[in-house]
Amino acid sequence: MSARIGGRHVVASGGYQQGKQFMSQTALKIVQIGPKQSAQRQSLTEAKVRNAKPHAQRYEINDKDVPGLALRIGTDAKVYILRSRLGTGRQAKRVQIKIGDTRTITLKQARDLARSHILDLRNGIDPRVPQTGAILTARLLDLYEQDLIARQIVRTTDMMQSLRTNLYPHRTRPIGDLSRLDLTAIIDGIEKSGRPGAADYFRKNATGFLNFAADKGHIPVSPLAGYRRPRQTRAQRLSDEQWTMTSPEQVKRFLKALNTSPDPIYQALMRLTLLTGQRRNEIAHMRWAELDRKTSLWTIPADRTKAATTHTVPLGPLSRALLKDLAKLTGAKPGKTDALIFPSARAPNTAISGWSKRIIPVRKAYGDDRLSIHGLRRTYRTGLTELGVDFDTAERMIGHKRPGLAGTYDKSTILERRLEAQRIWEDYIAALSG
Repeated sequence: MSARIGGRHVVASGGYQQGKQFMSQTALKIVQIGPKQSAQRQSLTEAKVRNAKPHAQRYEINDKDVPGLALRIGTDAKVYILRSRLGTGRQAKRVQIKIGDTRTITLKQARDLARSHILDLRNGIDPRVPQTGAILTARLLDLYEQDLIARQIVRTTDMMQSLRTNLYPHRTRPIGDLSRLDLTAIIDGIEKSGRPGAADYFRKNATGFLNFAADKGHIPVSPLAGYRRPRQTRAQRLSDEQWTMTSPEQVKRFLKALNTSPDPIYQALMRLTLLTGQRRNEIAHMRWAELDRKTSLWTIPADRTKAATTHTVPLGPLSRALLKDLAKLTGAKPGKTDALIFPSARAPNTAISGWSKRIIPVRKAYGDDRLSIHGLRRTYRTGLTELGVDFDTAERMIGHKRPGLAGTYDKSTILERRLEAQRIWEDYIAALSG
């Protein structure tokens, strides 16, 4: 009996059954020693690395913990390798990097190096190419983000978005090449685009980032050291007065203007801000799982509050009705999902954004370009005082920390007083909405 196996003509004698058995065994041997082996995927440990035995042909075990990292077992050595892409997107070039031999590098060291290389590759830096020694801006931004996360800075995501967006044209430049002229040009450009708040926010974040660079020895001194914005003139202070609604007529006009927004999700977010007085990002990242329908309370986790403490927000009838309508609009099932309440239309797992554009039609309808989401928070706090809510309760309602020793020793929640204050405020808004 004969057959062609693996490009060779094989002859077997001794009858059909013997020939069939011979073919099966021969084919099995060819598969085992073939040039390609299907890589396994598992969580590597030092013991698994140590006990991995060589086969007739080289094979690999992919690490589950670090995507792209693999242990390659040859006939005489075991090495860690990394497969990734240089840059981002489907057109990015595939690369393979040798991390090190298991006899000279531990698994933890291999994983740390692989993660570092992945960050470099994402930013277009090939670790195989010798560098001049100057760290690039994009790479240092990644290190700064890791530092913020390690220190549990609450607004890390917003801070890094501001930095990466505005420093994007300089991402491939060494950090030492960034001058004060470059940075002030960015700040001035943001201000001229009509976003003074965003300009100031970038300046603060850039100052922290560059101080980090100086502290780590990447630059001798921050190029923004000693930088001060020009003091506002009296005319500028008057024109930049913070927008707050202080009369029932203004609130009525705002509620009418809000209906002109073509985006029902954004409408609901602004309305809930007016009803609860919480910060924009606290509401934007609100999740259904944070709501307790039995107690009518919304619990904001500590990692999302400015004070870095858990904050409980009472919800009155208007707030609950608004959230119920939102659930119908988005198809969410409160109590059975951890989804975002205000998701982005393009990416449901990402919170709503694009504030500058979304607010334009509401500002036009209201007739004041100073109208802002944070102004709704000020309106809420001002309104509580006007309605007779005491100072301590009103401050607790918006999540402000109690100053001094009172904040250190008094841990009361005054929940009953806050529930009553929320009822008073929502009754006031309901009367103006009719």
